[in-house]
Amino acid sequence: MSATLQTWLSAFFTIAIYTLVLYKDYKLFQYAETVMIGITAANGIVLTYHNYIRPVVAVDIIQQGKYLQLIPILIGLLMYTRFVRSIAWVSRIPMGFWVGVGAAYILTRNPGVFISQITASFLALNKLNNVVFVVGVISVVVYFYFTVPIRSAPMKGMTTLGKAFLLVSFGATFASTVMSRISLLLGRLQFLLQDWLRIAGV
Repeated sequence: MSATLQTWLSAFFTIAIYTLVLYKDYKLFQYAETVMIGITAANGIVLTYHNYIRPVVAVDIIQQGKYLQLIPILIGLLMYTRFVRSIAWVSRIPMGFWVGVGAAYILTRNPGVFISQITASFLALNKLNNVVFVVGVISVVVYFYFTVPIRSAPMKGMTTLGKAFLLVSFGATFASTVMSRISLLLGRLQFLLQDWLRIAGV
């Protein structure tokens, strides 16, 4: 694909996507959305086939005779039983197996992911930042403590404080997301003005 054609296609789909914001849910946006989803799905299927399915079937099973590899393939195929209403419950078996194996693998092979997060909250209370951090961790944990009803005033106060910390955290995360999206928007505007329209000095 030539650079000029690639630039024009990129500009077309960029404008088509932004018609949802500038105008409404127009046919142009629906077309661009459909093309994007189709290309993404096709790319995922091709990569999965060449990187995972083909090596396992052609090399491991056919050439090397590792027929035990058929077991995870059959378990994976059970996921598609959800499209048959009478046996849709069978799809829960591979899903439960996948979740169980994934959790067991993480907890046994890479426990540092969780331990490091726990030990990171053990801070010396000699700085104000550390005090705020520890209080925030404890109050958020208390907020999600549902084993017994919380009736005492101090515990209710901790849950309220934990809710406040959560709201601050969600607000900071949302603000960071907005900033990243604005950065992407500026990048696309710069592409449209400089690379497509050739407006210098922008």
